[in-house]
Order: sequence, then structure tokens, then C-alpha cells
Amino acid sequence: MEMEGRNEEEVEVIHSWSAPRSLSTSLMYSFAQRDDMEVLDEPLYANFLHVTGLERPYREELLSKMESDGNKVVKEIIFGPGQKKYRYCKHIAKQHVPGLTDELMKKGKHFILIRNPLDVLPSFEKVVAPSFLELGLASLVSIYSELCERGKPPPIVDATVLQENP
Repeated sequence: MEMEGRNEEEVEVIHSWSAPRSLSTSLMYSFAQRDDMEVLDEPLYANFLHVTGLERPYREELLSKMESDGNKVVKEIIFGPGQKKYRYCKHIAKQHVPGLTDELMKKGKHFILIRNPLDVLPSFEKVVAPSFLELGLASLVSIYSELCERGKPPPIVDATVLQENP
């Protein structure tokens, strides 16, 4: 199918994994400025809410608008055909929940965006009460370990350094 002067085909996927409040949205917006890039903002969020049952003020609205079957999201949205050469996926690490297909970690290029938790907490607690689960730091370590075990150690980007020198 021809779209935007490019045949719809398999795209190269870039996965950004971070904890919340790690400047990941700013980084996603910078990638979105590229003509050869499409971006997905937390494509696994509805699956995370569905699987965990966590409450959010916007939970029902989000679940009605986003696909909540994580494996369907991975297959059809994250790795589905596209119109651009690249697809940037902004993931929050805690949204990598059990039951997701291995394809998520096997395919694409992955990197981890980190930020000092002392810089995260002041803005984080305005949104959700901080907890070990909500911060997602253990999930980041698990993702890092899994990628290393697969022989694909991800680059780690310090958000503070990136902010100082984009």
C-alpha cells in the first residue's frame, strides 16, 4: 500500500525504556521531528492497566481508546507494517509485564534512559504516590538483564547528560 510516498512495509523499531519522569516524552518529541520516524507513546499502557488492575482517573477512557491485549499491540502496532522507515516506541519499564511475547525483546533496537531518582521524585509525587512498582526501577534492571542475556546489551543514556547536551 502506498502512503506518503513510501510503500507500507516492515519498519525498524527503536525501543526506549525508562522510569516515569525521566525526560522520555521530550526525547520522544525530538525523534518525532524526523521525517523518516513515527513515534508510539507508551503503546503497552492499556495492557499494563488491564493486567495490573491499577486505578487511574483516566483508566476507563484509556482502555476504551487503546488496545489492551499486549501481544496484539506487540504484533500489530509495535512491529506492524508502517509508512516510515523507523518507529520509535517510548516505553515505561513497569509496563513490561509478564505474559508479553518474547518478540518484544528479541526484535528492534533497545536503549535505556535513566535519570537520578532524586530528580524524578519531586515531579513524580505530584502525579502518583511514589512506590517501588510505580517508579519501575526494578523493571529497568530486569529489562537490562534480559537484553544482556540475549547478547544485546542496551546502550544506557543518562537523561541529565542528554538534557545538558542534546
